[in-house]
Amino acid sequence: MTATDTRLQIEVWSDVLCPWCYIGDARLEQAIAASPQADRIDVRIRTFQLDPDFPAEPTPVVDYLSAKKGLPVEQARQMEEQVAELARAEGLDYAPNHPVQNTLDLLRLVHLGNEYGVGWQYMTAMQAALFSGDPEAFAAETLVRLGTGLGIPEAEIRDVLATDRYADAVRAEHEEAIALGARGVPFTVLGRRLGIPGAVPTEAYGQAIAQAWEQVDA
Repeated sequence: MTATDTRLQIEVWSDVLCPWCYIGDARLEQAIAASPQADRIDVRIRTFQLDPDFPAEPTPVVDYLSAKKGLPVEQARQMEEQVAELARAEGLDYAPNHPVQNTLDLLRLVHLGNEYGVGWQYMTAMQAALFSGDPEAFAAETLVRLGTGLGIPEAEIRDVLATDRYADAVRAEHEEAIALGARGVPFTVLGRRLGIPGAVPTEAYGQAIAQAWEQVDA
């Protein structure tokens, strides 16, 4: 295998509803695009369900945080506004009172997306919908529209939503991340050698990519 045949796999454990994943994923994309080896980098999205107790129906995030953490509504709103500023600095839409809901179905669909080579794109499309404040972000028709737009057959998407398909895979990837040292997400692993906990600046992702290539080529 020649140097030009060598590829670097970057694995990203993420939850659709994690704002730091939303921000971190965007920064990582920028770092990859800036890499001289961008065309030889493969990104594999992996799933990590942060909170299985998210509500079963869409709930405004400010109300959820207020109840979950025992915070005054205004304090929860201020927290979301601070995250919104960081997201907007990355060119991302962020509605401070976007809906939240249990993400298991969405994460199962990410696994379906991976089967078609578009898991990363499906995850980011879901993130863009819900963080922009779309009240229908979790609706089946929205998930079908986003998935079919990426080339996933509608029948496959509806089958996942109607069954528990990939539920075991979601749990297995969660446990795998824990075994690798993750305590939350985003959790990024480059070449199964370098781990990055949390959402770091774009420059830090770029430095890690360069370091990973040094190890791949060594």
